[in-house]
Amino acid sequence: MRLVTVLMLLCLVGCAKDLTPGLVGCAEDPSPGSDCREEPTTNEHNLNGPKITYLGVGGWLLDWHGEGLLLAPSFSNPSMPPIFVRANEQRIADYLPDVKNVKIILIGHAHYDHLLDVPLIMQRYAPDAIAYGNRTAGHILAVPELHLKHRFINVEQRMYRVYCTTPQCYQANPDQWTKVGRVRFMAIQSQHAPHFAGVDLLEGSYYEDLKALPVYVRDWKEGTTLAFLIDLLDDAGRPAYRIHYQDSASNPPFGFPPLIADGKDVDVMIMCAASTSQVSQYPDALLRYLHPRRLLIGHWEDFFGNDLGRPPRLLRAQKEHQMLTRISTGFKDTRMVMPFPLSEVALRDDEP
Repeated sequence: MRLVTVLMLLCLVGCAKDLTPGLVGCAEDPSPGSDCREEPTTNEHNLNGPKITYLGVGGWLLDWHGEGLLLAPSFSNPSMPPIFVRANEQRIADYLPDVKNVKIILIGHAHYDHLLDVPLIMQRYAPDAIAYGNRTAGHILAVPELHLKHRFINVEQRMYRVYCTTPQCYQANPDQWTKVGRVRFMAIQSQHAPHFAGVDLLEGSYYEDLKALPVYVRDWKEGTTLAFLIDLLDDAGRPAYRIHYQDSASNPPFGFPPLIADGKDVDVMIMCAASTSQVSQYPDALLRYLHPRRLLIGHWEDFFGNDLGRPPRLLRAQKEHQMLTRISTGFKDTRMVMPFPLSEVALRDDEP
C-alpha cells in the first residue's frame, strides 16, 4: 500500500502546472497557442465587508462580528514522498493569519493534510478555540502531551446521518445545531472520495486515545468524514449567511444537509476539487439540491512542498477542468470562484 501511495503522489506532482489569476495551465506570460483556458481563479486581498480567506488545501478562515471560525488549516505541506509527516512550525508561523479570536475549529476528517497543524495552532495561536470533529480526530488530539483533550467535542454522534440499504441510501435524525456566539453549525455525515483508481489509501478509524501523534502518513486515519452546514447569525439570532462546507468529494446523498424550515437559502457552498473524478455526480447533485449563489472551490492546488509565496500549481491529474466546464455551463446562476491560497473572497453578491 505504501508503494501505491508513493507512485500516485509522484504522478500527481509530475502533472502540476503553474497558474496565474484567471488562467489555468499557463505560465505568467502565456504564449499564443498555448494550452490556456479561462478559469475562475482569483487573488483578491483587503476586501471590505464579510469575507472568507482561503488558507490552501481544505483550510478557510471566517471572521464574523469579531468571532473567528477556522476550517481545517494546513500549512506544513511536506514534500514528496510524504511517508513521514510532522508539523512545520516555521511555515505555520509564516503563513497563518491572525486567529487569536477563533472560537471554533471544524475538522471534516483526520487525514494529516486536515489535522496535522491543528494541535500547534490551538496551543500557540488560537488559545480560546474548541475543535469539533469526528471520533478519530478526538482520539488523535487526546495525545497526553498536547493537553487538548478538554478542547475537543465529538460531533460525529450528533451528525445528520446517511443510511444505505442496497441499492438506495436515505438520511435520518433531526437536525442538531451547535451554537457558539454568533455562529451555529451542524455536522452532516459525508464520505471521503477514493484517492486513486477507486482506492481510499488512508481509510480507517481510531477507537481509543493515542499515546503520541502519528508519524507515518498512513496512521493519520480519516475516521467518519463530516460536512458542515454553518450559519452566521445576525443581531436577532437569524442566519445572515448560510454556508455549506465539504472537505472531500462524495457520492450523493453523503454530505447533503436536511431541509431547514426557515426559508433561508444557502449563500455559499465550499467544495473540494480533488478526486471529483473518483465519485459520481459531484458536485452537480449537491449544487442542484442547494442552489447556492456562490461556489468556492478548495483543495484544487498542488500542496506537496509548495511555496505559498509563488503562484499555486494545479494538479492536472485530478481532472478539475472537466468539472469546472460542467459547472460553468450547467449552473450559470452560481458564481464560481477558485481562490489562490491566502487570498480573500467576499460573501456578499455586490463584492468581487
